[in-house]
Amino acid sequence: MRSQLKITTWITVVGFGAFLIAAQETPPTPEPPASAKSKPKNASKTGKAPKTKKAPPTTPGTTGSDRYFLEQIRQLRGEMEELKGAYNLQIRKVMALETQVRTLRTANETLKRENALKFASNESIDKLAAKIMELDKNRLNDLDITNKQIDAILKTVKKLAAAPPATPRHNGNTNPAPADFKAREHVVQSGEFLSTILEAYNAAFKAEGLSGRVTQSQVLKANPGLNPNRLLVRQKLLIPLPGEIK
Repeated sequence: MRSQLKITTWITVVGFGAFLIAAQETPPTPEPPASAKSKPKNASKTGKAPKTKKAPPTTPGTTGSDRYFLEQIRQLRGEMEELKGAYNLQIRKVMALETQVRTLRTANETLKRENALKFASNESIDKLAAKIMELDKNRLNDLDITNKQIDAILKTVKKLAAAPPATPRHNGNTNPAPADFKAREHVVQSGEFLSTILEAYNAAFKAEGLSGRVTQSQVLKANPGLNPNRLLVRQKLLIPLPGEIK
């Protein structure tokens, strides 16, 4: 818009210059001078001429063409002032439009940022919802697996409860252990076997001066229901003294 106003101003100035040149080339034709006045007919017999009206005083050095040019210059000055006012008005309008454009740009940027934040928030919410659904699904799967394990355990317990009691094995020994035999209590430690336990006790008994050896069958008689191949840690065993059990 500023460029259009500048072009309009330049066109006006060029037109004004062309007008001045044309005016200088063709000045207005001055009026012919008045002819010598003849003696009026009604002149008095006394010989005195009648009084005539004086012409208005003129500025020294100004002719009719000069006054014409001055009048045109005053008119052009007025038109230039009007153009200047219109130009300033257009400038103010352009500045107001630029301010509005800046305001709209700022509002547009703010709206873009808000939309971006909303989109990010919605995307985060969707991801969180998906994770929650996945956790619920896993929890349901774990619950299903746990229920299946509990059902299997209950079935095993029912089978064990319905099974007949196992008959005790005597390991081929017909002679039970006496009720009042002398023995020493031993607590099974980790990594021990019945054979190593008997070997250690037989060595101790020999060192104490006791004759004879303690066998595995004697230990089984002293501990009914004992499985020699499956000793438990912290299990208590009775080791009979030599000669107490046949």
